[in-house]
Amino acid sequence: MTRVKMCGLMNEKDIHLCVQAGVHTLGFVVDYPVPVPWNLAADEAGKLVQSTPPFVNTCVVTGGTVEKVLEIAEKVRPNLMQLHYEETLDEVKEIARQLNLQGIKTIKALRIDASGKCRFEIEDPVEAALELSQSGISAILVDSYTESMPGGTGVRVDLATFEKVKAASKLPVILAGGLNPENIQSLVSRAKPFAVDVLTGVEVSPGEKDEKKVKQFMKNIVQSLA
Repeated sequence: MTRVKMCGLMNEKDIHLCVQAGVHTLGFVVDYPVPVPWNLAADEAGKLVQSTPPFVNTCVVTGGTVEKVLEIAEKVRPNLMQLHYEETLDEVKEIARQLNLQGIKTIKALRIDASGKCRFEIEDPVEAALELSQSGISAILVDSYTESMPGGTGVRVDLATFEKVKAASKLPVILAGGLNPENIQSLVSRAKPFAVDVLTGVEVSPGEKDEKKVKQFMKNIVQSLA
């Protein structure tokens, strides 16, 4: 089954909702380098991670220097760290190396703009995927990028670009960007991602999940694989 991460969680009520709906990984945005509506302090995120039941993964979404990312990981202790900013390839390698020693896996987001280029030192998505496949991380996430919003854009990624990254990568590839209950079935059926990552598509408002949308999203994921 395609795995599901729901991101931007900010309270225990939504943790419970997502767990009951069968979500595999809960995402928490922590100390993100630029203002976003879902930002939590590390202490807040740590409490929410502690309240997550066993057999449900937790993922911190953040960005910045090696030192900053490692400090957040130490405070929050999630299963996964998702680098979603402008980390260099060398920084990604060093973060992954140090987190692997702690039993924490690293995901790196490739944020693709409207022209098809990555917001990364390697602008070509295929070349970036090839390099990241050898960096020590555990998965690549393909997301959309706009100047006004670094993540949670609600903008769909070009599926042809996603498919090229998936073909080039030796790692699992996660699809993000503009996903919602209405389109997820057709997208999963076509792209067959290892996992999907949804944020705004299952919200009532920033930081508050919509119960009907969460449950419908999970139901449609299952149907897409029937």
